[in-house]
Amino acid sequence: MLLQSALSERIIIVILFQIWPIVYDSFFAYKLLKRAKNRSTATLSCLFSFNALAFFLGFVSIFLANTPFAYLCYIIAFYSLIFAHSFIVIFSWLLVKIDEKTSYKKYFLGILIYGIFSTYVFWVGIFFEGIRYDSGTGWIPVFSWLFLFISYSYIIIFLIVPEIILAVKLINLFEGKLLKRRIKLFIISTFSELAIVLFIVLYNTWIDNNLVFKVIYFLITQPVGTLAAYFIYRSFGKGLE
Repeated sequence: MLLQSALSERIIIVILFQIWPIVYDSFFAYKLLKRAKNRSTATLSCLFSFNALAFFLGFVSIFLANTPFAYLCYIIAFYSLIFAHSFIVIFSWLLVKIDEKTSYKKYFLGILIYGIFSTYVFWVGIFFEGIRYDSGTGWIPVFSWLFLFISYSYIIIFLIVPEIILAVKLINLFEGKLLKRRIKLFIISTFSELAIVLFIVLYNTWIDNNLVFKVIYFLITQPVGTLAAYFIYRSFGKGLE
């Protein structure tokens, strides 16, 4: 009965809070690719596309409960979520190098490196039981504190710190009141997006969280995530013609 209750709660949460990100992330990815096909728009589109994929696979995983595919589906979903946010750093790097002709070799090498580094999700999640997602947890993902530590370390060292460095360069690079405003909007939005990822990891780790924390989590993640995605798209996406 307890497991059925947990599963019912999980289904409700998935339906209410994971369908909307699939919609708006897919929409922004489509709009960017429709507008212009260059490295900048493609990179920003990858952020939204992999985010949409992450929420979609998380959505599908709940309907694969009691099958061997549920866990695999969820862990790929979380990998997609982590990998998606590397495109924020890559996009910022492209903006910093906007006056230079950066080689495609460096560009794809950066994506490959982040893709490899993001596989910590599989190594720690599977082999060190960093992610549990089965009937024992009521088909609710449960992260270990080791997984939280490694995830936080990865996000801070490889995503947040590089983005801070690039943000400073972007502010100093672009001139004009309008561009400065768009730069600041982009920076605030990207850090809000990364904060959401940190919050998701904490929520799935702190499984004994009380009702107040759950309410705060759901009240914050949806509007902040939506606004962050919109303003990332709006701040630069609309100007990359």
